[in-house]
Amino acid sequence: MGIDAEQVLWSELAGRGVSHVRAISDNDIVDLVSRYALWIPLDTFSAAPWIAPFAVRKVRIRTDPRAPGPRRDLWGMPDEDGYFTDDNSLIKPVVQRLNTSSSSPYKGSQVTRGLVCCHLWPSTTTDPLLFSFIPNLAWVPKSLASYTDAHMQGPPHRAHYALRSAARARYEALIPLVGQERVRRAWQALPADLQTNGHDNTNHEVLAGRKISDLATKRVGRMISFLEATLDGTAPLPNRFSKRYHAGVGPRIDRSVWPVQEAVSVEARERLLADLRACIT
Repeated sequence: MGIDAEQVLWSELAGRGVSHVRAISDNDIVDLVSRYALWIPLDTFSAAPWIAPFAVRKVRIRTDPRAPGPRRDLWGMPDEDGYFTDDNSLIKPVVQRLNTSSSSPYKGSQVTRGLVCCHLWPSTTTDPLLFSFIPNLAWVPKSLASYTDAHMQGPPHRAHYALRSAARARYEALIPLVGQERVRRAWQALPADLQTNGHDNTNHEVLAGRKISDLATKRVGRMISFLEATLDGTAPLPNRFSKRYHAGVGPRIDRSVWPVQEAVSVEARERLLADLRACIT
């Protein structure tokens, strides 16, 4: 049976007599964020550095000239470059129902509720190089998530830099088994960290085994096969990649959304295909 990360956090805070996170000192916020954050294992990063390298985060899509019709949610459409437009659904659930380390506040349990997936560097979610890049991701209880953001109205909290520092310490020196050149470009694209928090981070991983890396590799393989089939004029058109990312044939597709052959140019699909092949070689 899974547990709720929020309940675990607030059980600790209630024991301290805390009723609101605003009553917690900055030092204690850094400590809580560092202790309660969950990370993807190093072995997973080595085998599959991105969870969904074919995707980008978009603001809520309600209208698009390539999807005529009334206003409605259009998540999962390809953008003009062919990247899958996500609302974080491809990333958020990957740590759920995985055991945690016994030394974590979750004491080895599976966390099924109450976690928020945080992107550690700002302005990175619309870049497919960085959106699902594992070092850019950590999961924290919902009540602590705002402290991990880079807010436009003021300087980020020290907890934001604590997680960035932890991510670099965890992953940056690793040479992955695949996608090495793309990983190099991803690290180069992340802003340098001028501030360090000096906190002794405790990094707790989910116990994923090969589950996350196998999922990521399978996803990339499916997208590569789909794109190859749309570019091969002699092959039958493929069944859908997803409901709104399709070639116009097969069941369970949104036929109000243009097929990818019409929505995305041949040149853009070829570039995307090359980018995805670079993730697995």
